[in-house]
Amino acid sequence: MAINYEITARELVKELGGDENIINVTHCATRLRFILKDESGIDSAKVARIPGVITTVQAGGQYQVVIGNHVSDAYAQVMKLITVDETAAVGEKKKTGIVSGIIDVISSIFAPFLYTLAACGILQGILGIFVAANLIDTTGGTYQILNFISWTAFTFLPVLIAVTASKKFNMNTFVALVIACALVCPDYIAMVNAGDPVYFLGIRVQLLSYTSSVIPIILSIWIASYVQRFWDKVLPIVVRNLFSPMFTITIMVPLTLLACGPVGNAIGGAIGGAYNFLYGLSPIVAGLIVGGLWEILVIFGVHWGITPVTVGNYANLGYDTFTGLQASAVFSQAGAALGVFLKTKDKDMKGVSLSAAITGLFGITEPAIYGVNLRLKKPMICGCIAGAVGGAIGGAFRAVSWGYNMPGIATLPAYFKAGYERQFIGLLISILVAFVLGMVLTMIVGFEETGADTDNKLTTDAKADTKADAKTDAEEITLGSPVRGKVVNISEVKDEVFASKAMGDGVGICPAEGKIYAPCDGTAETVFETGHAVGITDENGLELLIHIGINTVELNGKGFTPHIEQGAKVKKGDLLVEFDLEEIKKAGYDTTVIYIVTNMDDVSGITTEAGKQVNVAEKVMEVRK
Repeated sequence: MAINYEITARELVKELGGDENIINVTHCATRLRFILKDESGIDSAKVARIPGVITTVQAGGQYQVVIGNHVSDAYAQVMKLITVDETAAVGEKKKTGIVSGIIDVISSIFAPFLYTLAACGILQGILGIFVAANLIDTTGGTYQILNFISWTAFTFLPVLIAVTASKKFNMNTFVALVIACALVCPDYIAMVNAGDPVYFLGIRVQLLSYTSSVIPIILSIWIASYVQRFWDKVLPIVVRNLFSPMFTITIMVPLTLLACGPVGNAIGGAIGGAYNFLYGLSPIVAGLIVGGLWEILVIFGVHWGITPVTVGNYANLGYDTFTGLQASAVFSQAGAALGVFLKTKDKDMKGVSLSAAITGLFGITEPAIYGVNLRLKKPMICGCIAGAVGGAIGGAFRAVSWGYNMPGIATLPAYFKAGYERQFIGLLISILVAFVLGMVLTMIVGFEETGADTDNKLTTDAKADTKADAKTDAEEITLGSPVRGKVVNISEVKDEVFASKAMGDGVGICPAEGKIYAPCDGTAETVFETGHAVGITDENGLELLIHIGINTVELNGKGFTPHIEQGAKVKKGDLLVEFDLEEIKKAGYDTTVIYIVTNMDDVSGITTEAGKQVNVAEKVMEVRK
C-alpha cells in the first residue's frame, strides 16, 4: 500500500500534542521514537488509527510509534513539522533514567545505518559460500576487492557513528567526522603497529586500535558537543566559525586518545566480556535465555542495548555468538503465526497470520507479533518457548554469525564460513526446530480468537452452550452499515494495515452510492480534514472508524464533502460524508469503505455479515463486550 507519509506525519504530530509537546524524535528500523513533555493526554487508540501507523508502545521513556519498513519516510516528514529542542531533550532523558537514556542514544545512533552494516555482513557470507564452493579465486582481484568492500563499514564504523552521534548530541557533523577520522588515520594506525611509546604533553598515550570500535567514539562526540558549545558561546562571532572547530578538534582528538578511547574500550570490553563469560559458562543456557526473551525485549523497544555487544564481538572476535542465538527467536514467532494460520477457521485471521508468517521468515516480526501472536496471547508464549529451545540448540552447536545482520532467510549467508560448516548446520537446525516447534505448540495449545467464526478450544455443542451463556453474561451490540453495498471480510481489503487487523476488526463494504451515514448515536471524535475518514465513539464506548477508500487520503479532499465537524454529536442515520464514487475510481483508487472497531481491548468478539448486500443501517456486525 502506498501511504502518504506527509499526511501521516501531520496527523501524528497533531495527536502527540503538536510541536510544543514534542521534545525530540529519532527512529530505528521500524519505529519512530518520540520524547514528549507530557504523555498523559495522548490517546493511543487515535494514534494507532492514523494511516501508516501499525501500533504504539510506551517504554524506555519514549512514546514509540511502530511504522514498519517506511519509518524513514515518516521520520523525514515529521522533522519538517517540528523544531527539536536538544537542550530540553537532554533534560528529559535524565528524568527517564540512565538505562532508558543509554538505550535511546544507542538506538538513535545505530538505526540510520543498520541496513548498511547488514548489507556488508551478507556480502561477507556470500563470499564465504563462493569460496567454499570454489567459485571464486581468493588470490584474484575480484575477491580481494569484494572482500575489502564487505569490511569497509566495520573498519570505518567510528566514522559512521560520528555522523549520527553528532546529530544526536547536536554538534557540527564535520567536526565530529574529523575527530573520528583521526582515530582511523593511517598515521595513527602506523603508530599503533609500530608499538613505540608515544607521549602527548608528557602523558603517555595508550595506543589502541579504534577501527570497528563503538563506545570510544560515542563518548568522544558526546563530550565534544559540550566543548563545541562552550567555544560557540565564548568566542566572538567574527572568529567563531573558524576557531570553534579548531579548538574543539585540537582538544578532543588528544583527549580521546588519552581518556575517552581507553575508558570506552574498557566499558565495551567489560560489557562484551560479561556476556561472553556467561556464554563460555554454558552456551546452551545462554541460547535458552536469548532465544526465549529476545522478542519480549523487541516489544518493549529495549533490544538496542545489546548492539554494542554484537558489534564489539565482530570487531574483537571476527564473529558474534549472540546473533546466532537470536535467530531462533525470530523464526519461532514466524512459526507460531503459521500455526495460527493452520489452526484457525476464521477467514480473516487466516489471511493475516499467513502474511505475518511469511514476513517473519524474512526477519520482519512486527506483523506476526502485533497482528497475530501477541494479540492472541498464547501463540506469543508458544513462540517464546520454541525460541528458547531453538536457542539452546544453537548454543549447543556454538552457532555464530560472521557478519552483522538481522536474522531471516535472506541473511543466512552471513552465518556461513568455510571450515565452520558444523556451526552453520547447527544454526539451520536451531531455526528449523524453533520454527516447527512454534507452529506445532500453537496448534496443540490453541488460542481464543477475537473473531466470531470459531472458538478453537470448544466442540460444536460446547460452543452453543457458551454462546447461550454469553447472552446473559456479555453485552452484545448490533452495528448497522454506514453505507449501502456489499460486505466483505476485512482480510480481503487491499490494504495490509487494515487487512492485518492491526488497527482493529470489522468489515469492508463495497459502496453502491457515495453517502456515509452515522451507524449509531455518538460523538464524531475524529473528522479528517480530507473528508476521507470519520471516527465515532458510540454510547456503549465502542470506538468506530469509517475509512472511505484505500489510500484516498492522497486526494487531499478532492471528491469528499464532510457534513459534520469534529466533536459534533451525531444521531443514527445522520449524513456524515458525501463522496464522488466515479471521480475516486477515475483517479485510480479503490473505493472500499473500511468499517472497524478500534478499541479491541474492550471487545471479546465480533461477528460479521461478510458476503451480504446491505442497506444503510442494516446489520453488518455484532460486537460482544
